[in-house]
Amino acid sequence: MVSATDRNREGAQRTMLQRTSHEREERTVSGVKKSRIKKRLIENKRVLCEAYDYPARVSFSRGMRVELEGAVLLFISGTASVNEKGESIHPGDVRAQTRRIFDNITALLESEGADWHDVVRTTCYLADFRHYDAFNEVRNVFYSEEGLDPLPASTCIEARICRPELLVEIEAIAVIPKNRGG
Repeated sequence: MVSATDRNREGAQRTMLQRTSHEREERTVSGVKKSRIKKRLIENKRVLCEAYDYPARVSFSRGMRVELEGAVLLFISGTASVNEKGESIHPGDVRAQTRRIFDNITALLESEGADWHDVVRTTCYLADFRHYDAFNEVRNVFYSEEGLDPLPASTCIEARICRPELLVEIEAIAVIPKNRGG
């Protein structure tokens, strides 16, 4: 039988292994090794600070780079109209917020050698669906400027955004060849 102290010690050892390397094998309580997919943070502090840099810390990463055998998946967390200090910008202006979000995601993609042509899916959150036409107008112009064809798969959902002044949030998934970026 494993004591609570042993479980706590093993849990701490697992945590240390996870912090030091995302490629390392990890020994579990039962002694079985689990291999892990290589992953690391995506960040671009020039345009966005990390969530853990906010005055009130929150628990998420701006994005994750996940390396598979022949490709890399980029998971961009829900991104809102915030600046490099984590401050909301363009409060109440859905068009300006949407454009800023596309610029923020563009910067995150570029930090990994990717661009919007690599994006395969977006999920878009609107605080109020009455803003959909204005949001979609900006999205259409942006996609046209980027020359996207085909367009990414997408879902648009009405949801409460993390701050009342924010009206839009977008998350994205991109796929790039393993030999590109990062």
